[in-house]
Amino acid sequence: MPEEGVPLSPSHNLLSADEIVRLATIFAANGVTKIRLTGGEPTLRKDIVDIVGGWRLASIPGIRQVGMTTNGIALRQKLEALASAGLNKLNISLDTLNEAKYMIITRRNGFNKVMRSIELAESIFDQVKINNVVIRGINDEELTNFVSLTEF
Repeated sequence: MPEEGVPLSPSHNLLSADEIVRLATIFAANGVTKIRLTGGEPTLRKDIVDIVGGWRLASIPGIRQVGMTTNGIALRQKLEALASAGLNKLNISLDTLNEAKYMIITRRNGFNKVMRSIELAESIFDQVKINNVVIRGINDEELTNFVSLTEF
């Protein structure tokens, strides 16, 4: 993340919940079976549980998988509701297992929140994927530590 941060997009520039559902319905009618919410940070949306919810994406005929990619910071508070609403695939982006490096890479606190989100996600989902970008000289020596996350 740039040092000066990233400005939030004005809400009028974002797809509305109805637009997301309409697009997903069109995609499903044309054979798409998986929907993934990404981009920006989906958990910042106040209506994210409703978008995923049974009367939304999870109830569209033909959609078998509703997934999300998140940085995990705000996930823990919404995770159980999202899973109950129909979220069945989860990717969490995490580039380091070291709190100090996390602060350097992301320029924000939040490492412990992400780790707690991962811990809760592992108790809810059969599979949780961790997205990791290897950065030479920053986190490349941590690869074996990331592998250890996969050992249950």
